Amino acid sequence: MANNVQLPMLVDLYQNKMTTSKSYGMYFGRVFRRDGLNLKGFAHHISDHGSLVDYKLAVLVLQNIVECLKEMMIQGVPVKLDGLGTFSPSIQSKGSSTIQGYDPRSKITGIRINFRPESAGYDEDKLDKKTLKDAAVFQMNDFVVVNHKWVDGKDQTYQVRTPLSQYAISVAEPETPPTPDDGDDDDDGE
Repeated sequence: MANNVQLPMLVDLYQNKMTTSKSYGMYFGRVFRRDGLNLKGFAHHISDHGSLVDYKLAVLVLQNIVECLKEMMIQGVPVKLDGLGTFSPSIQSKGSSTIQGYDPRSKITGIRINFRPESAGYDEDKLDKKTLKDAAVFQMNDFVVVNHKWVDGKDQTYQVRTPLSQYAISVAEPETPPTPDDGDDDDDGE
């Protein structure tokens, strides 16, 4: 990791309310998503690490990465950034019943950018799901209930957040296995 400060990943708890789901009624964690960083915010973050890169240089480099990555994706060229991962393009497409009927201008609905995190190299340099999980510190945050209400004839969803500290949450201690009985009923050890 770039620094030794371990900031927690806040985890919200949700209950599955989908009656058709096999996991109906079970509770699941989701990342509490904070406000995101734009390019300039990320450049500030990079320059705040005290590296040799100042804010203006970080903005310039990131802007060029974005422009060049877009150019490569449009050309169908995967881009591997060592230590980060590989970006590769794929298309979203409508089908056609005939070869002649497939017109890319009308059938291709979008270009998707796929990202495969770096998984080679030293463990602390990897960005795969196991390495990230092992490096993370999790902190429980809120219990979140998603509710619906009708406003002006439209279904509106809203969240009700309750700090988990208001719930009696305890982690059960594992039971100590019983010690084998040696057949001696005396407590004096004889």
